[in-house]
Amino acid sequence: MVDTTTYLLTQHNAAGPIIRPAEPMPHEIYGDDGDAAPLTRGRMIGGIISLFLLAATGIYLFLVL
Repeated sequence: MVDTTTYLLTQHNAAGPIIRPAEPMPHEIYGDDGDAAPLTRGRMIGGIISLFLLAATGIYLFLVL
């Protein structure tokens, strides 16, 4: 559904009307928290595992190719 209020107020702009959805977009609802969350033990273990997998993949590709 289109936000008709914004459309009607901007329909005579030189650049054209502004058309946007009436409902908020998903990125507006579920805002990106980024790294604002505290560092937990599980997050640290997950980071270490992901770094290990990334390094192992890089070493494997380096040795194979």
